[in-house]
This record gives sequence, structure tokens and C-alpha cells, in this order.
Amino acid sequence: MRTLKLCMLLLTLGCAGMLMAASVAELQRNANAGNAQAQYELGIKYYYGEEVGKNTVTARTWLEKAANQGLTEAEYVMGYLYRYGEDLPHDDNIAAGWYRKAATKGHAKAQGELAYMYYKGEGVEKNYETSASWYLKSAEAGVAFSQHSIGYMYMNGEGVEKDYGKAIYWFRKSVAQGYENSKKHLAGLLFDGEGGQEAYPEAFKLLQELLEKDGENDEYQYLLAIMYLEGKGVAANYPLAAYWMKKSAEQDHFDAQYELAHMYYNGIGVKKDSTMGDYWYGLAEENEYYWYYGW
Repeated sequence: MRTLKLCMLLLTLGCAGMLMAASVAELQRNANAGNAQAQYELGIKYYYGEEVGKNTVTARTWLEKAANQGLTEAEYVMGYLYRYGEDLPHDDNIAAGWYRKAATKGHAKAQGELAYMYYKGEGVEKNYETSASWYLKSAEAGVAFSQHSIGYMYMNGEGVEKDYGKAIYWFRKSVAQGYENSKKHLAGLLFDGEGGQEAYPEAFKLLQELLEKDGENDEYQYLLAIMYLEGKGVAANYPLAAYWMKKSAEQDHFDAQYELAHMYYNGIGVKKDSTMGDYWYGLAEENEYYWYYGW
């Protein structure tokens, strides 16, 4: 699910300047003398082959030395390496242990990674309550993925009491940081009225943005059609409602097919045509049956 690059993680930690601050020879001397920061920086150089030959095993050796001395960033990176590291054996149990060390010291990304492992039951026993607790800490520190995840848990009542208001709050935080996966959930909640009528324009805007990136998504098409049909967040526009409803119906979205049949029967946004109404109604019944029974 996650394909974050280690270099990006390090840049967000503000380590780029440190990596160039000392020569390899100086880092080696300090690392050999037991300096945890030097061990960490030397390990990163070996991992990427910067000024030294790339050697992931040597990299992990130095990083582990730094982590064993309690350097929080090294603990986090060790968790990452055991979970996702290039050319290194993966072990979720060990990864969880390193993430926990960093997380308990307030490392926000480690908290998010540990929360994810508790949510999935990978390397630890699945526990939604513990997952939610760690996600919340990470989300409060500003990690977009964690904001999305705790929003999802509030939306579904996983590990926390279901609370659409809190779900909307965290999805908005995540969307504001550019986390695209939150948009569909936020749009759905606002479309359903969970944010109040004043939030309908926001739902409409989100659906437009989602369709710009995924123009063939039948659910987004259907929801946008309903907003045009009912005047939710936008002035009612029956022809546009019919346009989007048909696009969704043509992809076998049975709710859209039912609505389109109704529009043909009543001449809403389209020329009244009972034959077309019967056609779309028949398809809707057939597709709904397959949806529920599969045969």
C-alpha cells in the first residue's frame, strides 16, 4: 500500500544538510568512535552509495548502531528498512519494534507506521483501538496519511466511536495537504449532508476535482448528476443532470439507471420517452439482481 522513498523521508526529517556537512573520512572516524549521529549519516551514505560504494548491509549495520544508542531518526529508519528496505530481508515483527521505539519518543511518521501495522495486524496483533490511538497522535502532528486514516476510522467506527463530524475534520486536514484519497470520503460525507447544507458546494467542488482525475468513475458521475438534479451545492440543471446520469448508467450503475428511467418517464432533462424509461428500468433491475446475487 505504501511506496514512500527513504530519501523523501529523510528530507522531511531535515537531514539533507547534515549528510553533506562532513567528509566520509570524518564520518568514519566519528562513527568508529561511537558517535551516533555520525553512524546514522554514514549508514545513509552507504545505503545510497553517496561518496562510497553502495552497500545496504553495511548501511544497516551503521544505522543499527545509531539506533541502539537511542537516536530517534535511526530507530525510525531501521523500522522502515525492516519493512520496506531495498535489498534487505524484511521482518514486520522487528520493524514494529523499531517503530515503537521512535513512536514513543514522539516521532510522528513512526507513529503513523505503527498505527498502520496495528490496523492490518502485520508484525503485531491486530488492534483497532491501539491503531486509532497512534494514528491520532500522528495526525495531530500533521502527517497527512494519518489524518486520512483516523478520519476513515471515525467514519466507520473502527477503534473509536463513529463520529462523522470528526471524520470530516480529519479528511479536510488531509485534503488540505494534497492527500487525494481523502477527497472521495469527504465528498461522500458532505454529499450525504453530514456537514450541513452549507457544505454542499464543497461536496460539488470535490466531485468535480475527482472527475477531472477519474472521469470514468460511475459513482462520481452519479453523485454529480444527483447534485445537478436536486440543486445541492449548485443551481439545479436538468440537462446536465441527465448528461452525467447517462454516463453513469452506461457503466451499469443501477442507481443511475433507475434515476435515468425516472427522468425519461417524466421528461426531466430529456425528452419524455416511456420506451427509453422501460429500457433503463429493465437494465437497472437486472444489474441490481446481479449485484446482490451474482448470478
